Amino acid sequence: MFEDIVETEAQVHFEQQGSDLEVEIGRNSRSPVISALQRAVFALGIVVSSYQVRLAAQGLVERVVLTRRDGGAIQGSLNAATRAAILPIALSEVSTG
Repeated sequence: MFEDIVETEAQVHFEQQGSDLEVEIGRNSRSPVISALQRAVFALGIVVSSYQVRLAAQGLVERVVLTRRDGGAIQGSLNAATRAAILPIALSEVSTG
């Protein structure tokens, strides 16, 4: 179901759901990355339409649904740019969290 899994001390999963992009970030940290993530994608014209967080055995799992501000689909180069903006944030927070 989820694709493009990146594994280190964090796990990041992306799933395209129609025009939205769902992201699940699991980390060995109890420090959420939502505020940094929201700032990064906002610059691309992407907003957080839904956010959930839950405790896991080793840290937090954050689930974020991203939507374009103009209502269009997150596809093509915008999809790639969004993923590229998210990955460094999700992975760097592990070492500082």
